[in-house]
Amino acid sequence: MSDTNYSYPLYAKILHVGLAGFGITAFLTGEFAEDGSGSLGYLVHAYLGLSLATFVLLRVVRGLAGPGPLRFSGWSPFSRHQWQLAADDIRSLWRLNVPERGMHEGLAGLTQALGLIIFAFMGLTGTAMFFLANGVESALFEAVEEVHELGEALIPLYLTLHVGSVLVHSMAGHPIWQRMWKFRRNGPASPTTTVSA
Repeated sequence: MSDTNYSYPLYAKILHVGLAGFGITAFLTGEFAEDGSGSLGYLVHAYLGLSLATFVLLRVVRGLAGPGPLRFSGWSPFSRHQWQLAADDIRSLWRLNVPERGMHEGLAGLTQALGLIIFAFMGLTGTAMFFLANGVESALFEAVEEVHELGEALIPLYLTLHVGSVLVHSMAGHPIWQRMWKFRRNGPASPTTTVSA
């Protein structure tokens, strides 16, 4: 278990709001795009998706070039250590113990990486569809559209994992959601590590 209690800087909170807000609303408006590229529903879905793609790009830039713990180099989903921590977390959950890890470690780190990968995939394929749609649906457009629709099935899975883990932590007395959503301090200063900008 990690004893580190941390909070996120304002820019990370803004990125999270953008990813969550545009990602979920783009997902929920996906059916509106079925009427074709000239319809209002398509444009609403497309612009929400393009906004998501922008926030994903900003997060990727921060992950590659940003300082501190929000860099991707510290939480690769492909490292053996990350998977060992995730296996330990699953064993803890099996024994009804909620694991408490540092930022981007273990099962939480894999879940967060999965979300970024899914949203990046959806943003990339959606952006490609937006620029390929000229009123005439080409074979390339249809292929990208099929791949984009496959990604749609992963979004509810990710949201279930992410929101479910936050709820489990909260019910266990560890309201980790406050790390992202607490914007001001109440009461005396606590020994909290703030992730540097």
